Amino acid sequence: MALSSLVSSGMLLRGLCRLTLPRLSAVAPSRVSFCASTAARAQKEWIEVTYEKADGTTYTVQGKEGDNLLDVAINNDLDLDGFGACEGTLACSTCHLVFKKEDFDNIEEICTDEELDMLDLAYGLTDEKVDISLAGCGFLGIYVIGALDCLKSSSPSLLHKANFYGVSAGALLGACILCDVPLNFVRAGFLQTASETRKWAMGAFTPGFNFGDHLNVGFERLPPDAHLRTNGRLHVSVTRMRDMSNVMISEWDSREDLIQTLRSSCYIIGFTGMQPPLLNNEWHIDGGYTNRLPHNNCPQTISISPYSGCASISPREKQKNGYDVKWADMRMHVTYDNFERLYRSLMPPPPHILNKYYHCGYQDALHFLRCKKSPNG
Repeated sequence: MALSSLVSSGMLLRGLCRLTLPRLSAVAPSRVSFCASTAARAQKEWIEVTYEKADGTTYTVQGKEGDNLLDVAINNDLDLDGFGACEGTLACSTCHLVFKKEDFDNIEEICTDEELDMLDLAYGLTDEKVDISLAGCGFLGIYVIGALDCLKSSSPSLLHKANFYGVSAGALLGACILCDVPLNFVRAGFLQTASETRKWAMGAFTPGFNFGDHLNVGFERLPPDAHLRTNGRLHVSVTRMRDMSNVMISEWDSREDLIQTLRSSCYIIGFTGMQPPLLNNEWHIDGGYTNRLPHNNCPQTISISPYSGCASISPREKQKNGYDVKWADMRMHVTYDNFERLYRSLMPPPPHILNKYYHCGYQDALHFLRCKKSPNG
């Protein structure tokens, strides 16, 4: 399924002049001025198409395989007022089709940015609700960066419209996406911080190493209106120390409030200092202690984690023992590779190995998108 599509009355929508015959198997009626349906099989050269106007008038004509529906209507001189005035240049949003989900899933082409921008102007449409959940993963956040890079290049409107749920490094990355901080800059920051951390005997846990200074470099890239961009769309998991309960925060009065929340979500005792940050005059620490993969039970949730077995996008590896473990609301496979990943999330490997995690994240996200587009995915 193309998660970046638009929804009207529970159906999915595409621009008419971008769809070619025999790509349609069925088209559902909608509030637009017409609908179309195919009445022949894909292997035939000619396909019969029926256009139905809002008043019930129908026109049944023929078109060749490869013709788009706009060309079919124009070539047969159909009486459709104002239809095709832009000659297929996507200059307006008047001509569009609304699909049932099962029919839309059979369309192989991914919506282009140009098409989506124009469909945004169509009257009465609402966005398909999509949540993206980003796991807490320390230095292995670079895996999540790879996955987000893939989603951004393959389906940019998905990230543009999604709500983000994150903890620790995942919360930072969610803020970066919503604030348009370039991911190549974020990736470089992860690698540089990892290189500096490796110079110390016990990594970030070495007395005298101030991990907070490296976080501040990243926070500097957040724009002055970062809190406005993230309000209601970024949901940050933190742990309240008083009762060790999980708290989700999604509203901020200022950029500084947002940054303080992100600091709290990243705070690990001994790793990012000895005194926890204060939120509303209470100490809060890393949300990963109580919820490592936050979400809101949205049916269309894409979860991303560098640990296998717990997310929509995660490393694909076979379980040898068949065991899973649930830790702070995150389920993952009990494997040697996962234990190694947990260690490397706090004690980073050399940059060239971290870069391998980045590329794995990209490839796993690409695999996820291909499976969603496959009828059997």
